[in-house]
Amino acid sequence: MMEPFRKNTGDVLQTIHAGLSPYVGKLMARTAAEAHCRELGFYGSALDRQQIDILLQKIRLGLVIFLGKEKTDAVVQEMQSAISRLGETH
Repeated sequence: MMEPFRKNTGDVLQTIHAGLSPYVGKLMARTAAEAHCRELGFYGSALDRQQIDILLQKIRLGLVIFLGKEKTDAVVQEMQSAISRLGETH
C-alpha cells in the first residue's frame, strides 16, 4: 500500500520558485507557479502527489521554451526530488 503523500501548498510553491528562479528570474518563477495553481483549481492548503505532478507538467510545458527538453527534464526532476523531501501535511 502506498503511503499518503500530501505536501503543504506554500512549501511546494516555494520549492518550485527556488528551482525556477535561476532560469527565469524570481518574479516569473513565483508568478508562473502561483498562476498555474489557480488555473488548475488547486486552492487547498495541501497538494497530493497527482496535483503536484499535474502542476509540474504545466510548468514543464512553459520551461521547455526557455531551456530545451534535456535541461527542463533535469530541472523538473530536481524540483520533484526537493518536493518529495518536504515534510508531510496531514
